[in-house]
Amino acid sequence: MSLTIAPEIDLESLAAVVEHRSLQEEFEPWQGRVAAACEDPFHPAELTWIARDQGAPVAFALAYVLPSTPGRFAQVRIGVIDSHRRLGLGSQLLDTAVAALHAGAPDCREISLVAWVPNVAAERFAARHGFAHARSFWLMERPRGHVPDTTMPPSIELRAFDGSEAALRDLNDAYNASFAQHYHFVRTTVDDTRALVTRAGFRRDALALAYRGGHCVGFCRNELFANRGEIAVLGTVPEARRIGLGRALLRWGVAWLEIHDAPRITLLVDGDNEQALVLYLSEEFHVARTREVWAKPGPGRS
Repeated sequence: MSLTIAPEIDLESLAAVVEHRSLQEEFEPWQGRVAAACEDPFHPAELTWIARDQGAPVAFALAYVLPSTPGRFAQVRIGVIDSHRRLGLGSQLLDTAVAALHAGAPDCREISLVAWVPNVAAERFAARHGFAHARSFWLMERPRGHVPDTTMPPSIELRAFDGSEAALRDLNDAYNASFAQHYHFVRTTVDDTRALVTRAGFRRDALALAYRGGHCVGFCRNELFANRGEIAVLGTVPEARRIGLGRALLRWGVAWLEIHDAPRITLLVDGDNEQALVLYLSEEFHVARTREVWAKPGPGRS
């Protein structure tokens, strides 16, 4: 066995690892669209590593550096196919990524790992490397077959995303205003938003913007994966809350996924976001899975 780890973006090799039967569940959103993971505006190209055994790809690591308040944070994604586990490859990849973050992103205040749980191996891996529980996210799902009433509140106009510069600015501003106080808020620019709407898998018709008095006050974006559909991001600006807009946008997202024959209707929510949880539970969503976040201080706090 001859193992090597090198920084490289080889989409074919990366896809071979991500789509390996032992990693398909963990990296389900990347199946058939690994390019989108690499095209993320917060993924520096140099923060990708592929491990090979005699030239064949067997593991990978990607690191994302995300602007937030206060300071940036990083997330490292690691995948090792089952035949090459317990050889220290995951640890080598993590050490490589952490060293690169210390050198190239010394202001990062936090480094995090994520995985679906229960996953004893991932939990032990995180603890062994000094990562502690930081947050739990819930994948919620609702029964298919019922399209709810999608009537918007009075004074709200729903518009399809048209890809224009004005719509990009409106979406970016509404997103930042909606999530500024949330855990791991990722602050974006118009250029970041432009990168999002041009990468693989994005559909204009899956994004709706809500306007009141000519100002964008909310939005809902959906995604279709191989085995499910997801209400990927839903936001309302503070001044447009408590008028039923969030519920109306959620119902629009559900209806869109129903119309487009999503095998399952899902969304991912911060387990500490009690207001959102109350809304989702009242709209027939239930908790289907848990996604754990582990974190430790980054170079900016060490």
